[in-house]
Amino acid sequence: MNSEHRPDNRGKLDKNISQSVARALSVLDLLADSDVELGVREVARRLKIAPSIAQRLLSTLAASNYVEHGADGLKYRIGHRAFQIGRAYLSHTDLQAVSLPELRVMAERDQINAYLGVLRDGAVIYLAALQSHGPIAITSAPGSRGWLHSTAFGKALLAEHTDDEVARIVGPEPFHRLTSHTKTELASLLAEVADIRRLGYAISDQENLNNVFAAGAVIRDASGQAVAALSGALPRSQLGSNDRENLCRIVCSAAERISLRLGLSPLAIRQRPTLSPVL
Repeated sequence: MNSEHRPDNRGKLDKNISQSVARALSVLDLLADSDVELGVREVARRLKIAPSIAQRLLSTLAASNYVEHGADGLKYRIGHRAFQIGRAYLSHTDLQAVSLPELRVMAERDQINAYLGVLRDGAVIYLAALQSHGPIAITSAPGSRGWLHSTAFGKALLAEHTDDEVARIVGPEPFHRLTSHTKTELASLLAEVADIRRLGYAISDQENLNNVFAAGAVIRDASGQAVAALSGALPRSQLGSNDRENLCRIVCSAAERISLRLGLSPLAIRQRPTLSPVL
């Protein structure tokens, strides 16, 4: 996926933020989101800065191994130090530690592709993605960004917000169309979000990928706040109506068990909506 098509709602800088640091971080974001290595002039063009500034930023980041030269010695890619920082974030996140056992059960026992994500900067950020032995290939690595309006766990996270907040988070319509089933208008998305609040789970029926049916549910901390979401995906062509309902139950149950491990009270679990049949 090209960086121009990735979900991104980064805001404008305020007066308390260092422009130099912000520019350096923009370089890291650009290289992390790019499918190809980028040269100085291309970095400058995309960030709308002078080539001399882009060269200084890249040289500084390269000196600390946050970026590195590509095979031709002229272009740049993300460096190993940036990868280490990302791994440090994951290793210090209790959420990932308590969630991974549930994701492994889904992938190994239930043969469901399993995903864990959080809402950040107008996108769902993948913290983990576990491949089952099924035919759906996982292409979303930890740290990659996904669409909120088309993924099951993205929509589950959106349902925790008011309609006005949802409109602000997803940005202007029409939303990015990934398949012929993707909802691209705010009205249809808000109608589905209302159902998600009532049902307690979200689905993505070929809205993010063709022939993929996914279910998503939020994970809550001890205070009851949604801190992440879990989803599971299966090939739609192989599923009957009972299979779809079973997938939703598996995902919701796994999300509840993770929430309990994060300190959510059993009483709060019992007060959640009773799982209704998949529409």
